[in-house]
Amino acid sequence: AVCGPFEHLFSSLSYFGILEERYAKCFRIEAYVELGSWLLVTSSLLLMLQFHFVSSAAKQLIDDEKSNSESSKLDIEEVRSTAEGQKAVTSINPRFTDYYSFAVVKVQKRLSQDEVEL
Repeated sequence: AVCGPFEHLFSSLSYFGILEERYAKCFRIEAYVELGSWLLVTSSLLLMLQFHFVSSAAKQLIDDEKSNSESSKLDIEEVRSTAEGQKAVTSINPRFTDYYSFAVVKVQKRLSQDEVEL
């Protein structure tokens, strides 16, 4: 099939002594992927998803702590003033809670009487 056109060439090269008889044949390899290769690719993809999950959660935690320390809350849209006194609306990038809303639980914290007095 693949080596058919070369059989005459190889027999001629062998006949004239250019190639040894054992080398006067077509080289063929059948390639295939082992199960372990598929497992390696799958586990790499799962590790990539896990890394994105953990790193985006950590980034939002750091951003939230930074925001709380500055006594300002991040809204969906921040309003900033331009040089002309007009207000421009800029949006923030999607956060962990936007991507993975199924993985978070909303908890309302009740303040104790001591915390209210502070």
